[in-house]
Amino acid sequence: MKELFVSYLYKLRHDLAFRITLIIGGGLALLMFLIYLGLSALLETNMLNGTSMLISSLSPVQNFGLAVPINLITFTVLEFNHGSIRNKIIAGHSKGSIYTSLFLNGLLFTFVLVGIYALLNFGLGSIGSLFSFGDGSQQADPLLNPAYADGYVLKMIILACVSYISIVSFTIFFATLFRNIGPSIPVVIVGLLICYLAGTIISLAGAENEALLWVGRLVDPLYGMGAGEYELVHTTINGQDVVTGQLMTIKNETFFCSIGSNVFYATLFYVFGLIIFRKRDIK
Repeated sequence: MKELFVSYLYKLRHDLAFRITLIIGGGLALLMFLIYLGLSALLETNMLNGTSMLISSLSPVQNFGLAVPINLITFTVLEFNHGSIRNKIIAGHSKGSIYTSLFLNGLLFTFVLVGIYALLNFGLGSIGSLFSFGDGSQQADPLLNPAYADGYVLKMIILACVSYISIVSFTIFFATLFRNIGPSIPVVIVGLLICYLAGTIISLAGAENEALLWVGRLVDPLYGMGAGEYELVHTTINGQDVVTGQLMTIKNETFFCSIGSNVFYATLFYVFGLIIFRKRDIK
């Protein structure tokens, strides 16, 4: 296992596609920064915020998020096409250790890409927040710079981490099942889009149906990432309780259910992928 991991690290450091993906991620982060900077100057307000850009960069289906499974599929399938998997078996490595290494390597690949992209966005957003536009009378767009409840950012980072673990397990499963880039990419991407959009739709439709919300929390692994949950801000004015705003939040039930759901799906796809990989012949 150690030899397989070291070999992957060497290949990753010298892989041109991985470097290109990093460059694309950096370019995309810079592009978003320049777009928001230009809009801020045009509208005489400030749309840049390090925290908001960090949160948006963690999405698995927006901006750079979709590039991660696509590149992971390509990297994994090429292991079969170039005969690397077959050579590892000939060298004496078991199929179990090879599949596990593919999963662990996929985690490393994913967290390096997402981590660098998220840090770039946070850094650029923080720099952009120092700019001043207009006379200060304009307020930042609440859709781009929403207010967050206490603990929201930490919960979102944790959910992003567990979500990407299940995404890697899901991606490796189909990449090793099909062993072909053609069918693997649409199956994985469409699956992720459905799960993410379902979270948004269920959170809206479930406003009047608590049971539907629990179905989303328990069944959809990306519900916590896609659901829009808010808590109202109350202020006492002239002795009366008045709602004066709202904060983006992640309810505890959503948070813990999402963690459990992602752990379940990550384990499920890993176990079934391992079983299928062991039984199939490697050509």
